[in-house]
Amino acid sequence: MIISIGSYSTPSSPPPLQLRMRDGRVLTIEYRQPVPGERPFRPPIVVVRPWNTQEICYINLALPGQRLLNFGKGETRVNVTNQLHVIPDTQGDVTIGSTLLFDAPLYWQLPRGFKRDKVTSYNGYLRFRVHSEGGNKIFPDQILQSYPLVSLQGNWQLVLEYYPPAISTDGRYEVKLHEDYWRLKNKPQKVTREMMMIALQNIQHILIRATHAADATTASIHDVTLDVAAEGSPVSSRVALGVEQCICSSNYTGTSCQNPNSGYYRWHKNNYIQSTIIIDLVGESRQCRCNGRSETCDAETGVCENCRDHTMGDHCEVCATGYYGNPARERCKPCACPSLEQNFAETCQADRYAGYICHCRTGYTGAKCNRCDHGYYGRPSQPRGYCRPCDCDPFGSVHEGCDRDGVCTCKPGITGRDCSQCASRHVTSATGCRSCEDGCVNILLDEVEQMIRAATSINVTAYVPAPWPTIRELQNVTRILRYQLDRYHSNVDVSQELVVEFDLDYYSKDLKQRAEQLEAAARETYPPTAKLRLEAQSILDILNGLYTQIDETIAYLKNYAIGETPSISIGGAMMEAEKILKEIQKRNFTKNDAEAKIELSKAHILLKRIMKMDQEHPLIEAGRTHIRDIENKLKELLQRIEAANRKTNEASELNKNNAKRLARVQTYSAEIKNSRYIIDNQNFNSTQLLKEANKNLINTKINYDDLTNLLIDLRNGSNYLEEFEGVLWRLNIEYKDKFVKRAHDHAMELMRESIRLESLFNKTRDVAVGPLQAAQAYQRIVDALLSAEEAAKNASLAAETAFKVAYPGDPDKSLVRRATQSLRKSEELHSKGEELKMTVGQQFSELDKQRSALGTAKGILGVTDDRINGLSTLMETQLSTSISTDIQEVLDRTEETYSNVQKTLDHINAIHMNLTIIRERALELSRIDASLLYEIRETISTGESHTMKGIRKANNLRKTGDRIENYSNDLRERIEALKRKIKQTRQYASSIRVSLTTNSSGICTRKYRPALQPSTTTNIMLSYGITNSERNALLVYLGTNNSSDYMAVEMVNRRIEFSWDAGGGAQRITHPLRLLTSTPYVNDDIRWYYISINRIGNIGQLSVTPANVEETGDEVGTIVSNASPAGFSKMDILPSDSLWVGGAPSNVSDLLKTNKFSGCLHTLSIDGEYVGLWNFTTSEGCGPCNEGEELVLKQSDEIAVGFNGKGYFKGKNRVRRPKEYYSTVLAFKTLDEDALLFLAVNEAKNQYFSISLDSGHVVFTVQFDPQTRLLMKSSKQLNNNEDMVQIQAIVPNKERGGARMGRLVVGDQDQIGTVKGGPDLDLSFVPYYFGGVDPEFNRGRWGSELVLRSLLGCMTGLSVLDEGKNPLTDGQYYGIEQSCPEKPLNDAGFLGQGFVELPSHILKRDSNFGFTFQTMEADALLMLSTFIGQDNETDGDMSTTTTTTTTTSTPTPRQPGEEHPPDYYSVSLVEGHLDIRLNGGTSSHRIMSSAKYNDGYLHSFFVIKENRRVTLKVDDKEVNGTRLDRGSQVVSGPDTGGLYFGGVPRDIEAVTMVGSSRSLKGCIRDVIINNKVVSFSQPVKFQDVYIGRCADLPQTAMQGMEGDMKEIDSCQPPTQHTVEYKALKFGDQIESYVMVPLNSRTFKKNFTVSFEFRTYYPNGLFFIVSNTRKKRTQTISAQLRNGRVIVSMEKESKKGPKNIEAASKPGLNTGQWRKVMIEKFRKRLLLFIDNQLVKKEKAPRKMNVGRELFLGSLPASDDNPDNMQETETLRGCLRNLKINGEDFEIPNNRRRDRIVGVGQCFASVQPGSYFPGDAYAIYSDDFNVGSLLELRLEFRTWELNGIILSVADPRGTSLSLELVNGAVLLTVDMGSGHPFSARVRLRNKFNFCDNMWHTVKASYIKDSLSLRVDDYREAYGFNGSGNDERTLTGAPFYIGGLPDAALQGTLTARDNFKGCIRNIVLNSERRDWTDMYRLQNVLLNACPFQ
Repeated sequence: MIISIGSYSTPSSPPPLQLRMRDGRVLTIEYRQPVPGERPFRPPIVVVRPWNTQEICYINLALPGQRLLNFGKGETRVNVTNQLHVIPDTQGDVTIGSTLLFDAPLYWQLPRGFKRDKVTSYNGYLRFRVHSEGGNKIFPDQILQSYPLVSLQGNWQLVLEYYPPAISTDGRYEVKLHEDYWRLKNKPQKVTREMMMIALQNIQHILIRATHAADATTASIHDVTLDVAAEGSPVSSRVALGVEQCICSSNYTGTSCQNPNSGYYRWHKNNYIQSTIIIDLVGESRQCRCNGRSETCDAETGVCENCRDHTMGDHCEVCATGYYGNPARERCKPCACPSLEQNFAETCQADRYAGYICHCRTGYTGAKCNRCDHGYYGRPSQPRGYCRPCDCDPFGSVHEGCDRDGVCTCKPGITGRDCSQCASRHVTSATGCRSCEDGCVNILLDEVEQMIRAATSINVTAYVPAPWPTIRELQNVTRILRYQLDRYHSNVDVSQELVVEFDLDYYSKDLKQRAEQLEAAARETYPPTAKLRLEAQSILDILNGLYTQIDETIAYLKNYAIGETPSISIGGAMMEAEKILKEIQKRNFTKNDAEAKIELSKAHILLKRIMKMDQEHPLIEAGRTHIRDIENKLKELLQRIEAANRKTNEASELNKNNAKRLARVQTYSAEIKNSRYIIDNQNFNSTQLLKEANKNLINTKINYDDLTNLLIDLRNGSNYLEEFEGVLWRLNIEYKDKFVKRAHDHAMELMRESIRLESLFNKTRDVAVGPLQAAQAYQRIVDALLSAEEAAKNASLAAETAFKVAYPGDPDKSLVRRATQSLRKSEELHSKGEELKMTVGQQFSELDKQRSALGTAKGILGVTDDRINGLSTLMETQLSTSISTDIQEVLDRTEETYSNVQKTLDHINAIHMNLTIIRERALELSRIDASLLYEIRETISTGESHTMKGIRKANNLRKTGDRIENYSNDLRERIEALKRKIKQTRQYASSIRVSLTTNSSGICTRKYRPALQPSTTTNIMLSYGITNSERNALLVYLGTNNSSDYMAVEMVNRRIEFSWDAGGGAQRITHPLRLLTSTPYVNDDIRWYYISINRIGNIGQLSVTPANVEETGDEVGTIVSNASPAGFSKMDILPSDSLWVGGAPSNVSDLLKTNKFSGCLHTLSIDGEYVGLWNFTTSEGCGPCNEGEELVLKQSDEIAVGFNGKGYFKGKNRVRRPKEYYSTVLAFKTLDEDALLFLAVNEAKNQYFSISLDSGHVVFTVQFDPQTRLLMKSSKQLNNNEDMVQIQAIVPNKERGGARMGRLVVGDQDQIGTVKGGPDLDLSFVPYYFGGVDPEFNRGRWGSELVLRSLLGCMTGLSVLDEGKNPLTDGQYYGIEQSCPEKPLNDAGFLGQGFVELPSHILKRDSNFGFTFQTMEADALLMLSTFIGQDNETDGDMSTTTTTTTTTSTPTPRQPGEEHPPDYYSVSLVEGHLDIRLNGGTSSHRIMSSAKYNDGYLHSFFVIKENRRVTLKVDDKEVNGTRLDRGSQVVSGPDTGGLYFGGVPRDIEAVTMVGSSRSLKGCIRDVIINNKVVSFSQPVKFQDVYIGRCADLPQTAMQGMEGDMKEIDSCQPPTQHTVEYKALKFGDQIESYVMVPLNSRTFKKNFTVSFEFRTYYPNGLFFIVSNTRKKRTQTISAQLRNGRVIVSMEKESKKGPKNIEAASKPGLNTGQWRKVMIEKFRKRLLLFIDNQLVKKEKAPRKMNVGRELFLGSLPASDDNPDNMQETETLRGCLRNLKINGEDFEIPNNRRRDRIVGVGQCFASVQPGSYFPGDAYAIYSDDFNVGSLLELRLEFRTWELNGIILSVADPRGTSLSLELVNGAVLLTVDMGSGHPFSARVRLRNKFNFCDNMWHTVKASYIKDSLSLRVDDYREAYGFNGSGNDERTLTGAPFYIGGLPDAALQGTLTARDNFKGCIRNIVLNSERRDWTDMYRLQNVLLNACPFQ
């Protein structure tokens, strides 16, 4: 092909193309003088300097991006592109106004036709003619050499410039588009042909220089043409040389194959604009992705066009407008909204009940778009009907709505369909329609109308009437219209004058000048303020300049060398270099050179003299000889030293060996001594045990005698109580006759009087109410009928839809028929299973009989024990049952009588007010005439008749709707029941076990189709045995058809091997255990093997465990593991892929070592779901075999079983009548915070017996009826997954003394609860559940009352009614494993407020870590490893309690002043992007992903560290990387904890280490660190976490932060302050103690003291008893010191003081109840904590300690002995004090106890001090705020208002933090009377009074405030007065409230705070409440909660 350029053409070819700009353009520049007083204009970026050639040549306009130049009045904006000033627009003439000269030329921009793809213009010419006139300041050559004649920008990055060889005199230029004539902007690189072609492929700008002088006045451009090559034969020598024609592949087109072909689109890489490979700017061609529904798409965007099958979207992936469905699954269906012919829906959405839901177009509404919306009218449900807008006149209509005929509701005096016309006798005016009836005009109009009627009544058929009335009407209308038109024209003229003449700039500058004058006057009146303002303004200008420079630098770096922005100016740099060179050349160095030469010559002369002296002097030679001798001697000395060192090293080695031998000898000696010591202790303990046994025998005899005496005392006490009860009964009768009856009679008299008064006004009230109700009766009737009609339609439609779903056209497809078939199949399977179960059960019937006999005996013993315990409990509780019942009833009746009297008075007042209103209305009615009353009566009667008809119709419709709704509900319940049946049937089917082996030919291959999905984890479990001599077998193969991913389990040489490939290459691991061959009798053989495979990411784990105890060796129980290449973790297994047993596809034979099956396979499970070996898709060969592992299982009666979190065990209670008691025994181990342990429900009687976990506590609940419920709860959290927790729960079935009792034994804690009333418990013949409930359980009824979540953990020792239960044989079960192995839990779910702590790991030179996560949170903390928090520090004010599960080695506490290691690494989400941070001790490094991953899907990431190179991979794709510095090659981590997931505890400040500190709401699973799987099974600590339960997370966990905002309409109610019975609270006052008088012999010899305590403080005195005699003191005390319980006995004697201490372990100040028992027997002192012996010490035989026992602290008195030990007051609670077995109940009047400063103790408390509403604390009485204050605290409240803190100086300065109407307000006043504040207010004002903890962080710095609450947006406040000279000093600092005399300061109110406050930190100093200046009614660390 020959291509020609220009205007050449041939007759046989199409004419050549030539782009031409149609018209020339002219630029006119108008310069004007500045107006006097106007400020000279300075552009913000371009700096105009005085005209000078040297200075102008050096200008380099660094404009990052595109900037606009703003000019003064009348000036024009000029764009700046590539540092060139561009004239606006691309067509037409332009006029520019400017007050300054331009320092650079202006440029024309060619129009759109010269842009885009111009590859065919290569080697052609761009021709144009430019001309400029006027101006004397011609740009010098240096300027023109920096500004090209033509600038061409293409494909964003390439900016090419053309400089002419000479300036054309006539302005005509021809610019050739060839690389030899162009150069890159600001780059020395040569332009290549590739660059030129790529720039021409997408031209974005062509700029042509327009002006030649700085003061040019006009410029023009003409005759612009561009050559474009076209096909044709040449007629001249000008052939289009260089324009290529390529033969393109099918996906490209164009002369140079630069464009995508039809059916393809242009695809670019990410960030292709910054790519250094310029061909990436063009992109590549890829096929359109239209899901097979279109073959064409947009060539640039890839958006599909002409989608078929009624689809639309970028990829034809959604249904088109008017259609619904999912195109990926089925064809799109049309929306019948309301019908297929009339479709008024934009789209519709499929619905499981209604079929589809219509989304109507604008103007339509209704379920099927069959009605018009408000503001539209029509009948769309009729054929060819549609909705039209009402178009009601907005000035004439009442509202925009209309009726079905389009008639609008008009205002008075207006008529017409659309209310746009005036009514009769109304005239149009400027304000609307005005009535003509003013008393005069209406009379004239009446006469005129009469005249017109008279005139029209005359028969004038033959005459033509005069048109005067019509003419007059037209004249009036014309006059009005002319008036309105004149007003319109005048308004238009005024607006045009404003547009043309109104100088907005002038007025604004004039106002600005006035403002400046006022500002100057203000400065004169207030110089200090003006000076401060000027200084602040200067600083602000400097900051703005810095910010501008920073922004420009950032933008410049981001857009370096890209398109619209400038890059580095090489020309400018060269000019600067030339300038420096010329400056150097100007300098004269001749003089310096001469001086240097003179100095050099002098130096040569001096050197020669020294050398001559060296050669001539004789002493020098002698010195040299002497030095050589010394050197030789030194060498010899060194040799001897080396020899001595060798000898020394040998001696050192010998010493080391000897030291090792000595150490071993010493070790042996120490072991011998320890063994001897242990033997001695054992002998001593044996002796002591024998002595204690004798002692216990003696005590038993003594106790028997005491029991007889106690029984006598009990009878005496009972008689006394009976007498006292009789006295009270008589007093109650007298009180009732004397007071209650008289009050009741008086109340009844008042009631009768009120009823009489009310009856007097009944008739009047009824007459007045009737007319008022009749006025709106008709409208209510119409509305009711319409609503009834709509409800009937909807109900009918719902019924039809439900009927179609249940009974479709085909009877075989009905739900009922399919359910019947499923039920029949289920019953068949069930019957088969029952037969198998009966066969197995017969073999163990004899064993069950023996077990039941043992259980009966055990039950008899248990009943005896329970009866004894119940008797003792009744003896304690029955004494005080009904002493004050009658008195309380009398008081209640009196209070009720008073309230009735008060209500009666209020009712009388209301009647009086109604009477007044009725009188006024009666007066109004009396003024109405009789005719109007008659009309009202008629209207009322008509309305009543219509009302009755409407009521009847509505009742009929309501009954029909109720009937339909009942049918629908019944059908829905049946469907739900059917679903539950199907689910349970599937569970039963999955439990069917069918074994598999080869047939007689040795062949077995089967394929299965389990429901699998792509995942990063896979778990495969098999039970397998080998029955022949085969050594190799292929067991399982699982692979995909679309990739190389696969997994295989083989037996190779009698060892199990596991191989897999996740995309990075195959890996294989082999287990060392060799499998043994079974005997021929397989059913009797128990040689089976459990094979478990876990693949987590790139880690594979394999374990092989024998099912019996025959196997021995180290390899038994071994878990082997290995790792495939890191970064490849996802196995792309699809649901369409197959699972093979005994075979594999032929194309993978090279990956496997075996090819056929051998042996017997019993069970196979994939990811916890059993694969039914009978449920195959294809099978070849195969046969059955006997199971062996079931025999092993049934040999044990009590086995431990594992629940997988989805299962249950269901049994049936066969007892047919109620039992005397109901009991359950079990042991469990789990990490679940909430789970069901046991449940038995009698739905008929609404009773249940439940044991569950609630927040880790064991909860025992028995419901006798809905009003009677017994509830007991353990004090400790027991979900620690360590040891089995034993539980025994029993409830007697008979009422004793009006109360029912229950007993709960959890571990070593035994508690008894009681409840009054209720019927007997009947659980006979009802099912019971362990670990969960089955699908048939009625969750809808009981789900809100009971915990029904299935258990994830282990259970053993199950017993119901003293009968042991085996879940695998005694009932139905699902999701239960046959043993309780320690399986790792590899996932954890988070709810946005919890965390998990694990031991951390070190990232060495070559390491990696990663995991899989799923969330919708944009900002969240995923993982953090840090040393902070690993120092064993305990604060007094702690946050919420966490669960500690693992006992690890205690880390060494940090020494005072020692800092944490700075190492950390973290993973966060920041706005959806992954944020990885690592710090090895020197500096922090950060890696972020460009994509967002908070989409709710699972994403797997991996961080690979190779020496200093760190790479981030997400979903097996590399996304980013970085390089660490040399100091961060190793990142350390603590091995005892410090690895947090999902969040961190409140006391850890992690802001500087993570991208986001917000706790995660989502899931984390499959953690891998250094190619090892990290499990959550043994956490160090955790809180509010679903460990192992990601699938059970609630839906709220997958919502964003907006979904977290609680929509509540009131504050939460305050916490109920339940008081702990018999507990005392110490420490809330300065003096807080109890003195108990004792017998002098209480502590004489042997004694026992026991009590329980609860505190958060590490120190405090429990009790002390002391005595001083003859200046010798003896003391016995128990106190808490540093979290340890320390018992001390001090005795001074003649031999000197003797002090004995017994101390426990630390950490007892956790806020939980702890039991302490101290026992002294002879010379032994024993200390028990929680019934565990912790310390044993020797003690004195006798002590004389006096008769006064002090609890809590000692009184502040001066008579205490000097040698009395110093103690701290206990700040906590004490209860259940017992001394020598006697209960010391406090107070006791018989003992005359002295109680000072002791209060009651709340039942449940949190860390934090409680402010009840009248309390306050004084932090300091002389607090100095100064110019800086940083504050942090937490609060919890149920009020909208309250003082948090305040400090106010008498001079006017103050600072406060308070709650004001639900907002947190921080306010400061510097004394000027103008306070400034920062406020945090949420959308819902009740969010801060939700009775939850909220964190406040505030800071005050000089004249600015910042305030942040929780994670909400931070608020700021600034001081606008400029006064910062006075600061707060010398004022009390109040917390929680103010005393009456305190100054209010900046507080808005004086409401004291109600709630709790904790963790107060001021200026980084944490001060405990006890260290404050004063406390008023503050309850320390006693924040109550439920």
